Amino acid sequence: MDIQRFSIKGNVFNADDPYLQDALAQVYGTSSERPCCLCVPGGVEMYVAHHRRFVLKRMPDTGSLLHPGCLSYEPELQQSGLGELVGEAVLESELGIVELRVDFPWMRSVGKGVPRGEPQHASDVAVPSRRNSILLTGHFGAAYK
Repeated sequence: MDIQRFSIKGNVFNADDPYLQDALAQVYGTSSERPCCLCVPGGVEMYVAHHRRFVLKRMPDTGSLLHPGCLSYEPELQQSGLGELVGEAVLESELGIVELRVDFPWMRSVGKGVPRGEPQHASDVAVPSRRNSILLTGHFGAAYK
């Protein structure tokens, strides 16, 4: 794809159109008139967010409906490898805020060891929760930059 195109209130705008911000301001906060990304025939509904300026974002769970060349495209979770980690190692508590649980320390402190304790016998079976590896964390970061 060369450049994203959007349909807003019956008008078509390119992503670099100087009037796009005005058009987004008109539909910001409304749910009756959603902009559409025109990367596929028929378009895919999006919503307008405001972060210093108006930004078009894909609706939840619609990333795979977009054209693979579209900037808003996201493969289905099972195809991306995130399917088995979502809910345990990848948590989205709020829209746009993602928490990653990893199997490695985020920071290392030189010279501080973990004190050894007496071995304990667990009375219950503990099932370890899934965690992201450092490789998967790198891939996750690259996908969301």
